[in-house]
Amino acid sequence: MSNIGYVSLSQATALERSMNMTAHNLANASTAGFKTINPLLESVDNTAAGDDISYVVDKGTYLDLSSGPLLPTGNPLDVAVSGEGWMSFQLDGGETGYSRHGQFVVDVDGQLKTSTGLPLLDAGGGPVTLPDDVGQNVVITTGGTITDPDGAVLGTIGVFKIEQEARMTSLGGGMYQLPGDAAAPQQIETPKVKQGFVEGSNVQAVLEMTRLIDIQRAYENSVKLMTEDDSLTKTSIQRLGRV
Repeated sequence: MSNIGYVSLSQATALERSMNMTAHNLANASTAGFKTINPLLESVDNTAAGDDISYVVDKGTYLDLSSGPLLPTGNPLDVAVSGEGWMSFQLDGGETGYSRHGQFVVDVDGQLKTSTGLPLLDAGGGPVTLPDDVGQNVVITTGGTITDPDGAVLGTIGVFKIEQEARMTSLGGGMYQLPGDAAAPQQIETPKVKQGFVEGSNVQAVLEMTRLIDIQRAYENSVKLMTEDDSLTKTSIQRLGRV
């Protein structure tokens, strides 16, 4: 394969990665708390090998941290974090996940959980649990404190500041996990929590659809260039064989 083929191959590989990521974003356009995932691509030259050529290298992904729209639900157990901060959840393996997906239900033990059964955690890392006789009759303050109608404190929703949050790994459903080298998240003292709302996905569907079309066209051009380069190489070999 010639240099043209290698360059086209590196581009096609990066474009395929981008295409899959864009399709994933579109599939989560209606997922509460979902953050758009973008590829992190880098141009790397090959001057060490004596070639004045640059290749495309996939360096990972990063999250678009812009806020999604706050959507009213009328459910007193639903909450949205306005501005900075992430809520924490206990994952199935015992680790901690982070999300801004604030649609909750109360299980038989009184724990606030996601629709997939992941417990919401308080500032101390314990599950947020409500008394049996409260049900959904609760008040959630802007600071995340949960009280009954009489003002008795029942618990507090933990809202955390995360360093390098753009590097978090998506676990699906608007849930994310810290990178391995991340510092421990810090509790935000004065979070802005809104009861009866959820934060929608920040995916811009029209923009992502346009991007997907552009990526598909670029990918087709890269594959076409590789095919033409391969055909040219075969033709050259055949002609040399006749000499």
